Amino acid sequence: MKTTVRALQTLRLFTENWKIILLSAFVAFATLNAAATESAADSLRGKDGGTFDEFVVTGVRDETALRHLPMTVSVVSRQTLEESGEVSVLPVLNAQVPGFFSASRGVMGYGVSSGAAGQMSIRGIGGPAQAGLPTTGVLVLIDGNPQYMGLMGHPIADAYSTMTTEKVEVLRTPASVLYGSNAMGGVVNIITRQSKEDGVRTRLKAGGGSYGTVET
Repeated sequence: MKTTVRALQTLRLFTENWKIILLSAFVAFATLNAAATESAADSLRGKDGGTFDEFVVTGVRDETALRHLPMTVSVVSRQTLEESGEVSVLPVLNAQVPGFFSASRGVMGYGVSSGAAGQMSIRGIGGPAQAGLPTTGVLVLIDGNPQYMGLMGHPIADAYSTMTTEKVEVLRTPASVLYGSNAMGGVVNIITRQSKEDGVRTRLKAGGGSYGTVET
């Protein structure tokens, strides 16, 4: 009987010790995890307090430094869009992105029907919509969401305004592994502007030129 009681006391002591060990391990893990999170947050800044190079998401579907991407990506910044003086994004891409080409704007805009202006190609892949195919081979994303080339197999280029665009990431290489067959020529990711302050902000833009040309 004494042996049984002694065994039970030993078992109870052993169990209590294990509870203390597990509790200590849990506290240590939580502390290390918090320290790692804080370190990761601090790692977003350089040693001199400055930030790292610009990050893009189009190349690998995850935020990655531009210089670490295995693909060729061109980034058109907000400043470049403003300095261009263009209303539409596509003419800016024509001027700033090597290998990118889009058909010129028509009298009534780009349009959405087959054969209309605004057809895009990258490094010669893309161009007019082909019969039986849903896209021209260049995928357009709005904030990472695919447009599937708009209506009638044609991108809705009239909706791509420089005023509402923060920056544009253009992946100038086939990306079907990441984005499907629509991205045989490449990907154009248009990132829209986000309000940084509460309230309503209004901005007007007007311009004039020769022969009575007016742009508002």
